[in-house]
Parts: sequence; C-alpha cells; structure tokens
Amino acid sequence: MSDDTRTTAPSPEDALRSARLLARAEAAVMALFATRAYELGWTVRSKLSGILDHVTLSCDAGHSTQVTPVTALHPKLGSTIVPAPAGGAFLLATGMTSLGAFPMALEECQHCARKRWEEAARASFAAYAIETDLRILADAASPNEYPAKDVRCLHGHEFTITAMNPLTPGRVPGITYGFTTGFDGAGDPCVTCRGISQTPKLVEFKHRAREQNVMILDVMSDRIAQTVRLCCVAGHLTSVGINTGLKRELLCARCSGVGVRPEPTVYYVVTDGATVKPGISSGDGRGRLDTHRSQHGLGQVRRLITDLPVGAAHDLERHVLDCLASQGIRPVMGSEYFDAAHIDRVLELADGWFAANLPNFPWTVTA
Repeated sequence: MSDDTRTTAPSPEDALRSARLLARAEAAVMALFATRAYELGWTVRSKLSGILDHVTLSCDAGHSTQVTPVTALHPKLGSTIVPAPAGGAFLLATGMTSLGAFPMALEECQHCARKRWEEAARASFAAYAIETDLRILADAASPNEYPAKDVRCLHGHEFTITAMNPLTPGRVPGITYGFTTGFDGAGDPCVTCRGISQTPKLVEFKHRAREQNVMILDVMSDRIAQTVRLCCVAGHLTSVGINTGLKRELLCARCSGVGVRPEPTVYYVVTDGATVKPGISSGDGRGRLDTHRSQHGLGQVRRLITDLPVGAAHDLERHVLDCLASQGIRPVMGSEYFDAAHIDRVLELADGWFAANLPNFPWTVTA
C-alpha cells in the first residue's frame, strides 16, 4: 500500500474537535426544533435528549404527536399528523409502520387546523350562497354530521348543500365534507344545472361518433368526464373521456395520432380509514396507487387484482358504482370517493362480481 492511500488514525485533538462539532450541531438542531415546534403551536412534553430520540408534543387543545427532532426538521418533505390506532398520534408516511422509517417535516396540528377551517367556512357560507346565487330556504339534516341547508338556485332547482364555503382557503388535505361542487369547490354547486350544461356536449359526442362510424361500447352517463370505450371503422379499440374526445378532430385515439390509453386490466380498492375509493388502472397498478397515496393519503390497499381479461375491469367498476348508486350510497368527492363506512359493501360487491363472472380467476385478498 502506498503512502498516498494509507489511512492515518485521527489524533486525540482531532477526535475531541469532532466530538465538540457534533455536540454543537446537535444543539443547533435541538434549538431549531424547539423554535419550530413553538411557532406551530406545539408544547414539548418530554425531555429533549437527542436528535434521534422520540419527543412528545401536544397542542393547546390536547392533541398529541410524537416525532424525532432530526426528521421533523427535514426541509424537503411535508407530512400530516395521522392518528395512531391506539393512543396518541404519530408523524407517519402513509403505509409506513415505524416512526423513524421515513424523514418527515413537522406541521401544525391537523385536528386544530381542520377546526379552524370549518369555523371560517361556516362563517363565510352566507357570502358563498350570495356569490353562487343560492337562496337559503331552511336548515337540513346532514348524514355526515356537518351543518346543511336546503337551498334553491337561480333557476329554481332545490337541493341540500353542506353549509360551509368550499372556497375557503387553507382547507386541510384529504378531508371530505360532502360538497355538491367538485374538488376545492370548483364548478356550479347545483348538480342539476351542471347536468343541463353538459347535455349539449353529450349530444355532440354521440353525433360525432355516428359521423365517424365509431361505435360507443359503453352506456353513456350524464357526465362529460366519463371515459367510454370505442370501436372505430378501422377496428381500433380505444378509450376516451367524452370531454377530451370533443377536443380532437377524430374520436378514435389511434386514428387521431395521439397517445393510446392502455386498456385497464387492474382493479383496486384503497382507503385511509375515512374515505374508500374503488378504481381501475393498467399495468401492475402501482403507479396509480402511489398517486392516491401521495395526493390523497389513501395508503391502505384492500384489493389489488391484476392481469384481468380485456373489458373485465370496466365491467367490474360499472357493477360496483351502479350498485352503490342504486342503494343510495353517494360519493363524498368526485364520482368514486365514498365514506369509509361503506367499505365492506364495496368489497362485497367486487367479490360477488368475481364469484359470478370469473370464479376461477386467481387473486388474493389484501388486508
């Protein structure tokens, strides 16, 4: 071994200097952690002993969480405070089983942030009703335990709406309130008016399909966001969203030269304990599951069935959604996000469809 590559043992002075530098760095992290916790409204309830030791925090309302200072200060990753099944609350990445397995950034108490948002949303509901031309008729019962109102829109349609302004800034991610509007309050709050406004596009889509000799293989609903399967005169089997198809010169994705959407061959059911979403995807489904986990916190996979025959995923999805609708079970967000109280019914419908249509198809139940 040459002199250039030989490793020299550290001197006692260097070892002492390194220990002092590490101690200063750890003290700086602890000071930053204590400051950040104070700024977010947390009170430290346990001894600050080390940057990797668990520290218990609590807010003024008594909600608690447990973190480690070094992971709580991670500058690049956000998080939410997720209640643990038994006692306390922990900063956990969705799907993780241990506290120190993933670096997280400390946030304010989600329970308190949600309460503040709900109070502000309730206070501004009257202004929201005026802005969206809603006449408040009476108080109403709400199945989700939030305040509701019977209202009438400018065109005379009467319906019940959650009595909170969905446009209030600062909404806690992943929380659903049963709004009649789309995500973050986008769109007309009157469902009837939205359906009427979409009807011309549905008629145009059918007219263009006839002109181009394209066969629509699915029953069309009243939603322009619906994806339907098509068979063109050249024999191409493709899928397209109604609203998306109207923006193309040709409805058939292959004939129009745009990227072809893979045929769904995956069925899944995911939940976060408050919301359950059944859905379909292609490939192995992992990309779609990662999206639900990162954007909506839906990290518990209850069903994941891959390699389905062509068309089976669409048939299964329509069966589950149609049965839920016929039983009066309505989405709490979008068209496929339901209250987790209905998760057993969702699984029962999916399992029943497999038993009746693909009894010999191999798949496993994911707890």
